[in-house]
Amino acid sequence: MSLHDSYKTAEAVAEGFRSFSNLLPEHDTEITSLVVDLFSISLFLKNLEGMARNRAYRYRLPAIHPDLELVRASLNYTLEDVLDFFDDLESRRGDPSEAYKQLWMEICAHFMEESQESLSTRLAKYKSFLRDLSEIMKGEPTDTRLMASLRSNLKGLLVHQDSRLAPRLGSMSLSSPSSSSSSSSSSSSSNGSNADPGSPVAGRRPRGRRSYERARPSHSSPQSPISTSSATFSDIPPSVPSAPDSPTTSTTATSQSIDSIAVSDHWARRVFLDEHPMTPIPYVGESSKCLGEVKGNVKGWLHDEGFEELFQLAFSGDSDLRVCFYLREDDHRVRIVCKSRRTSRTSDYSCLPLNLLEIVRIGSCLQICRRRRGGSELVLWANLKFNTIEQMVIFFCTFLALRSQDSGRPVERIRDYELDEEEEHFGGQIVDDDFLHALRVYRDNVSGAVRLQASVHKGEMKRMPVWTAFITEQIGSRGWIRRADPKTILLRDLRRVIFTFPSYNPPRTPKGEHILKFTNKSDAQGFMDTIAELAHL
Repeated sequence: MSLHDSYKTAEAVAEGFRSFSNLLPEHDTEITSLVVDLFSISLFLKNLEGMARNRAYRYRLPAIHPDLELVRASLNYTLEDVLDFFDDLESRRGDPSEAYKQLWMEICAHFMEESQESLSTRLAKYKSFLRDLSEIMKGEPTDTRLMASLRSNLKGLLVHQDSRLAPRLGSMSLSSPSSSSSSSSSSSSSNGSNADPGSPVAGRRPRGRRSYERARPSHSSPQSPISTSSATFSDIPPSVPSAPDSPTTSTTATSQSIDSIAVSDHWARRVFLDEHPMTPIPYVGESSKCLGEVKGNVKGWLHDEGFEELFQLAFSGDSDLRVCFYLREDDHRVRIVCKSRRTSRTSDYSCLPLNLLEIVRIGSCLQICRRRRGGSELVLWANLKFNTIEQMVIFFCTFLALRSQDSGRPVERIRDYELDEEEEHFGGQIVDDDFLHALRVYRDNVSGAVRLQASVHKGEMKRMPVWTAFITEQIGSRGWIRRADPKTILLRDLRRVIFTFPSYNPPRTPKGEHILKFTNKSDAQGFMDTIAELAHL
């Protein structure tokens, strides 16, 4: 279990609020209280992570695990909300004190509107619940009645938080796009009508997209009435006995291979075909397998719904598992299909919409999971085993990118955007082909592999991977990196794996050097320092 992301984000939000305190002395007491609570929450999460790894305490982890996932899921939503508000500061001009005051009022109004309680009260509940979980891990007594009350409150809050972003699996139903969208519109309009036009919350959501924000691909034709923007029964084939295997299906003896079918010049068809480094990772964990419900006539259903195969990957194992991705070009909806051999002539198929799934790394495996209970519980759908970190990373990024580009529902608040066992050594902003991207440097703690990743920084596809590049072999090479000016760094060799559309054009110099244009000098210097440090590890 890694709580690293949650406690680091809590600390980042605390640091952000510190700047408010300096400019808003009239709210200093309340802001200081938020900062203290956020650092307390971070400390509890760190302590819980430490105890989960300690032999003396970790046997108690199963007793608190559901509650810990509950509080972490809700906390992550809350922290992301605050960070979204912080991001809005970039677009505000004029007197900084006025900008901070306006934003502070918007933050306060948002949380009161969402749960009828202040952000301060919510953080106090998180802190109290985490304190109780820490005491349980230590074997100390707790107030069970108070815990039950907090648990009930957090469950209700999480359901509300999750419902803002996606339909829950437990409420799937047949509905039309118009009903879905009209419901959203009426909700948004009712919120707007209740707010005073001159109040800080008026017009807060939705805001206009800035020029550098990426938008999800638009539909080239209307959706059919039964192909809704949410997850519905029409998205999933009926459960009937599986169909015979196609006699033309190819087989392979390698642990992973690609068998693409031409649908269009889609980026996903190329990423597994290119040559990549091969850094082995310990081949541990369960074999590749699918645990999903068996469906019948999957290929026929997908064809009737307008889907075509993007690519197919084979995973060696007892079940001779194949994983296929299907795309409908009209609206960029994506389905993932698992096919496992049942007999010499028949196979079992399981199929789900990509936007119902999350992905988690366990050892050398990626586990694809369905969400339950508002996202606080994950149920394993498929286990995929990899023998190199590069293939694992490329599959992971492909999964996230296809899901982000899927028009099914907004997924900008995804919680599986980083791989466990990878440590972020640097994060900064670059202007990349006129888009604002977040550039990060990751090092895999298992294999030692180092890579760069550029992701969408703002907009509805926030955190979607745009490209990644493995640089383990290059970082120690003399002359590989140089600084052209205070904000610009040039890389002599960079083999990007690109997860976006052909219109993306990575910037290069006339000599072919790859350009990283940072938004400020300190990020450029930080990147140079990070590469130098990693070269000596």
